[in-house]
Formats: sequence, C-alpha cells, structure tokens
Amino acid sequence: MRKVHNVLKSQKLIKITLEYDEISNTIHSIKITGDFFLYPEDSLDKLETNLIDTKLEKNSLIQKIRESLDDSQAFGFDSESLTKAILGCLIH
Repeated sequence: MRKVHNVLKSQKLIKITLEYDEISNTIHSIKITGDFFLYPEDSLDKLETNLIDTKLEKNSLIQKIRESLDDSQAFGFDSESLTKAILGCLIH
C-alpha cells in the first residue's frame, strides 16, 4: 500500500488523501476534503465508500464518481476535476 496526497485548485479547492495498492492500482481508502459543497451532506461519505476498489484510471474514476453523485448536487467541482485531483496523487 502507498499513501499519497494532492491538492487541486479547480472551481474550488480539492484535497485528496489516497491509499492505494500499487500492484492492482486500485483505491484502498480515500479522503476528499476542500472548500466545495455537496448536497445532500452524506453524498461525500457515499462517494468515498464507492471509490474503494476502483482502478486508478481516468474512465473508471469518472464513471464511478458520476454514478456515486447521480442523486447529488456538487458545488465547486465536477467529475472531471475530481478525477484530475485523484490522479494527481500518482504524480507527486
């Protein structure tokens, strides 16, 4: 397992703390924070839970994020910017 962090300034600030399996390239745990808003409030917990075991690949992440936030409203980020923030953890 490897633990990494990233901060992305998109529409709002997105901070990612990510622990992932380097062999399978999948998310083991993730914490998403920042100055964005999600409604309903439990959407963030749902998103973080749903991202576990997701491959760290652009299309897989975008799809999982869209599915997880289907019944939610996000203010300050979209699925593409959140994906960019997550994948940015792999660069640092």
